[in-house]
Amino acid sequence: MSDKVIGIDIGGTNLRGALVDSEGNIHKRMKILSQADQGIDKLIDNLANFIADISKGEKVTNIGVGIPGIIDSKNGIITQAPNIMNVDNYPLRSVLKEKLGPDLNIVIENDANSAAVGEWWMGASKDVNSMIMLTMGTGVGGGIVLDGNLWTGADGMAGELGHMTIYPDGARCNCGNYGCLESYASATAIRRMVKEGLQDGNLNTVLRETTENVHIEDIPRIVMEAASSGEEFSLKIWKEVGVALGIAIASLVNLLNIEMVVIGGGVSNAWDLFIDTTYKEAHKRAFRAPMERAKIERGLLRDDAGILGSAYLALHSSSWKGF
Repeated sequence: MSDKVIGIDIGGTNLRGALVDSEGNIHKRMKILSQADQGIDKLIDNLANFIADISKGEKVTNIGVGIPGIIDSKNGIITQAPNIMNVDNYPLRSVLKEKLGPDLNIVIENDANSAAVGEWWMGASKDVNSMIMLTMGTGVGGGIVLDGNLWTGADGMAGELGHMTIYPDGARCNCGNYGCLESYASATAIRRMVKEGLQDGNLNTVLRETTENVHIEDIPRIVMEAASSGEEFSLKIWKEVGVALGIAIASLVNLLNIEMVVIGGGVSNAWDLFIDTTYKEAHKRAFRAPMERAKIERGLLRDDAGILGSAYLALHSSSWKGF
């Protein structure tokens, strides 16, 4: 195997990747549009070309790919991917080998699992053995590292922490369930809370004007800015985010007695607006001893978390117990 591998993080908008060595140093990085909204065939064409471009001049045999969806990592299959069209038990590893060469060792993993491994290897939790990562983006992803090993479950599909039920009779989630963490601690959740709040004609909030005629992806940022200025309704939204996170973290700490919870993703940019509520709620609900031990930290690697996690999995694919 070459002393460098390719680590890739596929998102709904961007496809990011890098050449990474065994010490976690990035030697070359690239980013292109993923075009995942155009379906799996377009995405895979882009991915194959991307891998060919980033590996030019290097003899790379191991590649790690993090992709959103329900992933059968053992067999390299995307079983479901709600945000990518035409995906139903798609054999991603086999297709990539057909396009790029049968001798490549290609590791396929859920993107949030890859991000968790990245933070465990080179980021906020590099000095702990057991951690959980929650990624707050359009949805809420999760990854679990226990005793230095990624926990992927019986079918390689564990870690869907965004679909823990927080409120049994709560808001409907995109997964079809009700009251999931994702329905209360994601960009989608914030947009929902704004929309529902503005339906009350008596609510006095600057969001009525500032969110009018803006792209929906800008709404969480606008709510963050309004809350930072002390706007009451916006502060209430971030408090609701913090409470839901705290409930989830308390359950995870009680269940797994982990050393650290790392929170990442774009929504974590509002850290100061929700984290105090999260701490209070988690400590109120969890058993005292494990909660006092567990640290709640913001992710350090940002967009590099998934790249480095995928690279680590590629570097250690033969010995990593998650497979």
